[in-house]
Order: sequence, then C-alpha cells, then structure tokens
Amino acid sequence: MDLGLRGKKAIVTGATKGIGRGVVELLVAEGASVGFCARTADEVADAVVAIARPDSVVVGEAVNVRDGDAYKA
Repeated sequence: MDLGLRGKKAIVTGATKGIGRGVVELLVAEGASVGFCARTADEVADAVVAIARPDSVVVGEAVNVRDGDAYKA
C-alpha cells in the first residue's frame, strides 16, 4: 500500500500497545519518520527496538500526555 507518507513526520501518543502501536508500525512501513510516546519507559524502549528499520527514523519517549508541561517538552 502506498499512502504517500514517505518523508512525512508524525507524532503518536499511547503507541506501545494496541491501535497506537499498529499506527506507528504502519507509518514506519510507509516511510514516515515517527515520534511516539507512552507512559512506561521500558515499553517505549522495547517498542523502538522492535519497530525501527535501518531506513527509518523512530524516536520514543516516556511521557504522560495528561501532564501538559511534560507533553510540550
């Protein structure tokens, strides 16, 4: 499938499990650079390793998006 996302950038929250994880995987497969977050640092680190490809940019950070200052940072 080609959704025309190659070279685009995306941010996904709640992205280590379920639908969020699936969205990140799809975006990376389509060639987008993805930054994502979830609340648990270990799960974020595991997801980065599992999702990243040699030709992709995947960055994850543990952030509680309910904390406005942390999310903005």
